[in-house]
Amino acid sequence: MTPTSVLVVVPTTGGPVVLRSLRSRPGLPASAAFAAGDYRPLPWSGDYARLAAAGGPLSRLADVDAGPYELRLSGSFDAGRSWEVPVCLAHGLVARGYALTTEPEAADLVLWATGAVDLDLAVLPGDYALLDKVARSRDLLATAERADLAVLLPEGPETEEAERAFGALGRARPPVLLPGADVPGALATLLRPVPPAVPTARRHPRMLAGLAVLAAASILAGGAAALRPRPEAERPAVDDAGTASVEPRPAVAPAPASAVVVEELIAPAGSSCRRVAFGAEAPVRRLVPREAQGRLRASRLAPDLCGVAIRPASPGPRIAVGPELTGAALPPTRLPDGAEAYFLRENGRRHLVYAVQAIPDPAKPEADASPAGERLTHALTP
Repeated sequence: MTPTSVLVVVPTTGGPVVLRSLRSRPGLPASAAFAAGDYRPLPWSGDYARLAAAGGPLSRLADVDAGPYELRLSGSFDAGRSWEVPVCLAHGLVARGYALTTEPEAADLVLWATGAVDLDLAVLPGDYALLDKVARSRDLLATAERADLAVLLPEGPETEEAERAFGALGRARPPVLLPGADVPGALATLLRPVPPAVPTARRHPRMLAGLAVLAAASILAGGAAALRPRPEAERPAVDDAGTASVEPRPAVAPAPASAVVVEELIAPAGSSCRRVAFGAEAPVRRLVPREAQGRLRASRLAPDLCGVAIRPASPGPRIAVGPELTGAALPPTRLPDGAEAYFLRENGRRHLVYAVQAIPDPAKPEADASPAGERLTHALTP
């Protein structure tokens, strides 16, 4: 029997993003996420690598291997963690025989889910802008009218209103509201032949057959026993357990006259810059000290120097980086503390001198008295 075809929707405030493919890629140093047609990992690809790594949250799901995986999406977004729930559910479904589709008209099931997870795949409550995401998904959902619709809404200020909004879509078959406490519980509901509280006569025949076969296969394989229910106790967020440690930095503040902080990004011992750039390892960050007026101490292009991180010393100024660095590095990646990471390309590891400057915000009165306009140079030398 043809596996049930599922359209996985990652709703965002900019519009819905669709999972195009999810497959094992042993050649990658770590799991990575890409936009369709692009070879560059997405800004949040490092978080995905940690989610899918051995011992990471996805290891709590039965039949889901540690990877590495290649995840491709129809588009991307700059920040946020609400992609975690739909991606985890997609891993669970693909591991049990579902086939992803990018065509709404061809889907047997549309999975619309949002939310962040902790280490044990509990869904973290929060304000996920649900009503905005529902409104921006209407057109896509309308094109998948023949498909069953399953929805996961995390606990938050708009949950009840979002449930009513989905109920008011006027679909031939009412949407199935998945339990929003954790990913294993939602996945178990998807694998049942008939989700509770939904009349059998209103289910799609092909969907029923696919779900019944997949549920039986999951039980025979021991999948049901391996889906671990979440204890009632609170879990730490995935950031607490999934983020690799960063070497403690000395408590050296930048010179009073400097409004820019530049740090070297170093591959940890036993790792490589390729793994760091793909997000498999967190880099060690070392402050680049000021050497003279308008100049930072040069950094040596050792094999473990992966790039530099640049941020303003205090909130407010905008950072301008010279083309010498941007041309030799991959597109900048935003780090958790707001710094922009510039990872050097293989062909960009050559002697270069670039300038960096913090541009003051004219809307703030204190900008006139700040040193933010100073231009600093930093050399990368062999």
